Amino acid sequence: MIDWLYGLVGEGPFPSMRAMVYRGLLVVCIVLSTTIAIVDTVPDAWIGFEGAVSATGGLFLVILSLDYILRLVVARAQRGDGESGLAAMARYALSPYGIFDFLAVVPFLVGEATALMPHDGETVFGILRFLKLARYSPALETLGVVVLHELRPLLASLFIMLILAISASTLIYFTERGANPALASVPAAMWWAIVTLSTVGFGDVVPITPLGKLFGSVVAVLGLCMFALPASILASGFAEEMKRQNFVSTWHLVAKVPFFQRLQASQIAEIAGLLKLARAIKGEVLMREGDTGECMYFIVSGQVEVKGRAGTFILKNGDFFGEIALIERCPRTATVKAVSRCQLLILDARDFHKFVAHDHALLEVIWETARARMAQADHAGDKNAAPPKEKEPV
Repeated sequence: MIDWLYGLVGEGPFPSMRAMVYRGLLVVCIVLSTTIAIVDTVPDAWIGFEGAVSATGGLFLVILSLDYILRLVVARAQRGDGESGLAAMARYALSPYGIFDFLAVVPFLVGEATALMPHDGETVFGILRFLKLARYSPALETLGVVVLHELRPLLASLFIMLILAISASTLIYFTERGANPALASVPAAMWWAIVTLSTVGFGDVVPITPLGKLFGSVVAVLGLCMFALPASILASGFAEEMKRQNFVSTWHLVAKVPFFQRLQASQIAEIAGLLKLARAIKGEVLMREGDTGECMYFIVSGQVEVKGRAGTFILKNGDFFGEIALIERCPRTATVKAVSRCQLLILDARDFHKFVAHDHALLEVIWETARARMAQADHAGDKNAAPPKEKEPV
């Protein structure tokens, strides 16, 4: 039962169908309940529909509350060695996602039970409920990692911007103080400096003297350059983090394939740079008999069905197919179809020949497997026997 519940709230890259349905239900509840909290700030927005809106909001609150309880139960059941159930629940509750889940329901429930929460409190926590979606947004987590990694250059750019704002406000103060009452002090001029440096330019405070206008033009140009600095830091950091995550993910996928487990880390890294990750849905045809072989496939997760002259059989995690047509550049000898959701690694023919040229031992392993499959297929074909236990070449 616990395993079923864990699958329901699991966050893996390939969640089950029930987990996807449950996730979709939560997203709908979060979005609609937040929308209700936002629209509720409009006076008389629910005239004639107060009861229906209140009942709908209550239903959403019940679902989100059950989700929080469910995650506590799963956290308790999934506790580590030597960890008490209470400690496991506290670990989840104090995690960022646990805090978001708590803020989504608990303060509102307490307020309803005690009638202590004012209307503003309901609005605040109703809108904070939207933070629960952070669990399903990898981009937000990636952005947080980027900010932490680039914290020093970001702080350096912020310090430079602060110096520039203080310097600009001081100089414009001395330039305009005798003719412009709006810039009669450095704090007042600081508002103008920030607005000008950020290129917002509200126009409520502007220099009026020729020298002040000239200096304001220089500050505006400096603002274009200055505010591009933290943006470029975040953009480059985000791109590097996404590249790193993709590489690490592919590296682990390659390492999971038993066929590559004997390789060194450097070799796996080389393969990870060549393989392309692909996903297939249930029923999708991956290759057809007679097609020209242009790539070979490694199954990371899922199952595929192979239909050929030797019969029909199933390939699972760690198996590979398509190597014969790839090596000999001959037509496919079988049709392969996904029988479940699959995660595949694809090796293109050109990349394949470049790679095996540097690793003859790996090529020999592939050939041995290919010969065994061809022998088994020929043996099965000669005897007109039932589908063999070994896989035929594809």
